[in-house]
Amino acid sequence: MNDDDFEIVRGSGNIYADLGDPDADTRQMKAQLAAEIIAALDRRKLTVRDGEKVTGVTAADLSRIRNAYLGRFTIDRLVRVLNALDRHVTVKVTRMPKRSKEQAAAST
Repeated sequence: MNDDDFEIVRGSGNIYADLGDPDADTRQMKAQLAAEIIAALDRRKLTVRDGEKVTGVTAADLSRIRNAYLGRFTIDRLVRVLNALDRHVTVKVTRMPKRSKEQAAAST
């Protein structure tokens, strides 16, 4: 195998979109919120048991967040966990670039 066998492709910044997931934005946001929860727990040196006392979320659910099993979590629930960890969440909405006719046709 040599360097000619590979093609370098720049990602979009959202792995889920790059893989064609229809819920890419939601999954990306959940992953970012979970990463912030993990960082907040780590900064405060909280175990999942200690985190349960601070956040009101079960230790089992905090363990699921740590292990990136996020299917049973809504975005608002993850935001509430961050709020309980003294973190403020701000969401920024931007306009998507206009799609060409070819891009619109390819997505249908």
